[in-house]
Amino acid sequence: MNKLLSGLITVLAIFLILLGGIFIIAGVDGAYENIAIGAVMVVVAIGLLFYIYRVEKIEAAKPKLVNQTFNVQMSGSGKLDQKQLTCRSCGAPLEDKDLRVVQGGIMVKCPYCGTVYALEEAPKW
Repeated sequence: MNKLLSGLITVLAIFLILLGGIFIIAGVDGAYENIAIGAVMVVVAIGLLFYIYRVEKIEAAKPKLVNQTFNVQMSGSGKLDQKQLTCRSCGAPLEDKDLRVVQGGIMVKCPYCGTVYALEEAPKW
């Protein structure tokens, strides 16, 4: 339900409550038909307000899709330096075939001296 229609129904409900109150006050002299008409107007107004409340509560419970865009600027030279991996023990060059992933860690086995150790990544900071 759009906001304009919701606002108009709310204004109508308020008008009916006020007019119903006037009819109820006018029926104090013993004119019970005025009290009945005023009560009907107030009940209709309360029904309209309850309808608006339920519709807006149902609309608020529906998921809304939110689109966001981010502008990210990366700084840096763009150059990538490749380093030769060497054995800790003997300093021999290592290749990809000398590396194995074991339980989430990288294990190195030097083909020259046979040393086996876990490769540790240096912190980036």
